[in-house]
Amino acid sequence: LLSLIRQSLFGTEEAYPADVNWDAVLQEAKQQTVVGIVAKALPESCAGETRAKWTAAEYQLVANHVRYWKAQDELHQLLTENGIPYVILKGAAAAMYYPDPMRRAMGDIDFLVPTDRYEEAKALLFENGYQLHHQDNDRHIGFNKGHVFYELHHRFSYEDLDLEEPLLAAMPRAIEKDLEGHRFFTLPTAENGLVLLAHLWGHLHTGVGLRQAIDWMLFVHAELSDEAWETSFSQLSQQYGLQRLAKVAAHMCQKYFGLPDPCTWCADADEALCDELFSQIQCFGNFG
Repeated sequence: LLSLIRQSLFGTEEAYPADVNWDAVLQEAKQQTVVGIVAKALPESCAGETRAKWTAAEYQLVANHVRYWKAQDELHQLLTENGIPYVILKGAAAAMYYPDPMRRAMGDIDFLVPTDRYEEAKALLFENGYQLHHQDNDRHIGFNKGHVFYELHHRFSYEDLDLEEPLLAAMPRAIEKDLEGHRFFTLPTAENGLVLLAHLWGHLHTGVGLRQAIDWMLFVHAELSDEAWETSFSQLSQQYGLQRLAKVAAHMCQKYFGLPDPCTWCADADEALCDELFSQIQCFGNFG
């Protein structure tokens, strides 16, 4: 599975033993929600019934993506037409760093609005056919519509990790993105990276999966050169207690997932912690 990831994301040349159990690899890829990422790298030697199973899993991913992107397009239109600022958290804001964004598995649609617009946004969703999925809590309220789930956030932070000040302060600088005709708003680069790193951190409590690690890796690959680290991200991550995780996770990605960038900023990462983080990913899978 790691060889498929390296080949799919970074174009490495990988050799596969003749006796690989590709059905078992597919099951692991499903559990880790990375089928879409790795399927295109499946070697030609994988044929017959096994390849048919991989193809079926890809088709299911395509169907889910059509539903997800259509739902996000409708949400974008609804909020922008009513003048409510928002940013996507994770999801499309992570997928945009992938070589093929449409191959990243999508779950629910998480989005953040300014605190003083939260009640207005909530009422707007109810008025437009979004049904309550779960009640307000200290971070968000859940909706569903057309078999798609949404989390409207007034707060992204976790109980023991408070990021609200930088995220809310960054919202007026939100960036409108366009992925293959799908428009949405994201946080500015550094704050978006902070969310992806915090998402990985949040899953340390229950077990990290490949998708959270790959989201962080591809942000690093796209945005965190040594210069960018020094000028924009080092201090930000240190301020919120995430600098060590940033280095450990990036170095782990170099060691196991083929991250090709030198990233000398993570060269001093603790090797034992890198191995421990990778072990968690192996043991716990997608969302712990």
